[in-house]
Amino acid sequence: MYNLFYFRSLAVVVLVFLFTCSSLYAQEPRFTIAPRIGYGVQNLDWSIAGNLDGTSPNVFSELIWDQIQGMNYGIQGTIRILPKLDIVLEGDYQKTRRGSARDTDYDFDNRTGPFYDEQFSSDEGYFYNFRVSARYVLPDLGPVSPRLLLGYEQLGNELFLLPLADGSSDPDVRTIYQTDWYGGQMALELAYAYDSFYALGSYGFGLFDYKAKANWNLRDEFQQPVSFRHSALGLKHNGVLRLGYQVHPAVAIELSGHYTSAFTNQGLDELYTRNEGTKYTRLNGANLSQYSGSLGLRFTF
Repeated sequence: MYNLFYFRSLAVVVLVFLFTCSSLYAQEPRFTIAPRIGYGVQNLDWSIAGNLDGTSPNVFSELIWDQIQGMNYGIQGTIRILPKLDIVLEGDYQKTRRGSARDTDYDFDNRTGPFYDEQFSSDEGYFYNFRVSARYVLPDLGPVSPRLLLGYEQLGNELFLLPLADGSSDPDVRTIYQTDWYGGQMALELAYAYDSFYALGSYGFGLFDYKAKANWNLRDEFQQPVSFRHSALGLKHNGVLRLGYQVHPAVAIELSGHYTSAFTNQGLDELYTRNEGTKYTRLNGANLSQYSGSLGLRFTF
């Protein structure tokens, strides 16, 4: 709810600023809006050590979410505020339909001596991605038009550990792990057009803060609704490939693919227990990958 309020507030501020700039420069604003729908898949894993030094053992507990799939809905809007400067707002939301997860604990280093190993369903949750960027059009390189983007991005997900359909796991388990990545991003776009066809490819990267919290009902000794938190510094990069066909001067059909990969360095795990207070250990790291394909329309006015 707070994220949604923040996004709406930010969008209103940006739009007011854009219209102000358009008036100052006496330039008719040119807008595009491009809704899309597709299908996405993501994977996420993290592990912790036995203590803050990263030993006893070096991997004590590991969680892996695999093939978290669902319908992906996205939209991109741009406004031209100067002849070579655009503001770009973009967002994606993916509702989870199916997926699996695995929780493993180890007695010894290097993932040896597992004393707990359980598989779960993960068919609830979501993934979101929001970014706002300034895009500057660079001088053409022959038939290719390069553009540089600088902006802010936030993404995250809500992942579950749920009972398996075959009844082989605890029917009361309902564990939630929620993540947020916040950071600035730089990207380079290369655009090419030939008659009514066009293509765009982009690559972006940035430095991100990683925050996560969990409601862990697998263990009675953990507090709820917040059982533990994770924090770390991470790096994210992503790529986009978009192919379009202009069916009308104001309307185009687009086919696009998106890929995102992010990982953190070592961080902190804060565990909240009912009887022994807060315990601290090393977060070895978290890794996220997400990719999607979609079909959409682009309207220009």
